[in-house]
Amino acid sequence: MRGCETSIALLIEELEYERALEQVARCKEASAGSEDAVVMSLYQGVILAELSGRLRDADAAFKAALTLNPGAELPLRVSPKVKRYFAAVRKGVQSKLSAREADMAAPKQEAPLEAQEVQAPREPLPVVATELPEPSSAPMPEVSGARSSLRDRALVPAVAGGALVVAAGVFWGMAEVRKSKLDAPAKDLHSEADARNAATSARRLQTASVGLLVGGLVGLGTSAGMYLLGSPRKPVPVQLGLDGTSVFVSGRWP
Repeated sequence: MRGCETSIALLIEELEYERALEQVARCKEASAGSEDAVVMSLYQGVILAELSGRLRDADAAFKAALTLNPGAELPLRVSPKVKRYFAAVRKGVQSKLSAREADMAAPKQEAPLEAQEVQAPREPLPVVATELPEPSSAPMPEVSGARSSLRDRALVPAVAGGALVVAAGVFWGMAEVRKSKLDAPAKDLHSEADARNAATSARRLQTASVGLLVGGLVGLGTSAGMYLLGSPRKPVPVQLGLDGTSVFVSGRWP
């Protein structure tokens, strides 16, 4: 190990820090005990402290050595900067070790008596019998009422759809009147601009008529759907019966 230290020191003097780090790594693998590990960690910290931007790595190396041996000293002469940095790291490690020793030496406080007592098993709570309310015997509302209501409301879209269809017919008739003025000479068409206005008005009326017709058909279709959905699900057919002396009829028409 003495040869390793000599070679590392020579590389540091020649400012061959990278090669010195490689030599430290090889010597760590060949170290025989904790003392050799402490020396190699100190060499590694010195080299890393001299390199720019490696102070964090140097801090870790110095802490590893001082944790194993808080009284360790640097194995070679270093710059004042590295010396001050090593002293600061030593101070921090010693304060942590002192705090740890103080925590270990402090007497442990006994747990309070309330925590030491074994809790007695709790008695089960008494079961109180409660009477549940009897289920209500009120009759459920029949679905047929909702269906009949849906069938009654089917008249609203039917009326609206019929009105839209009638309006569509009126608009279409007005468009045909405007178109007829273009087919034969009319008194109110005095120029080509008047004819274009009449043609544009006819197209607008036709477009409005088609939209009203579509809306009317949708309303009539909706009415038909509501009427069909509102019909009874299973109508009871009319039945005839004989008892030997008379004929009787039961059921209702769909």
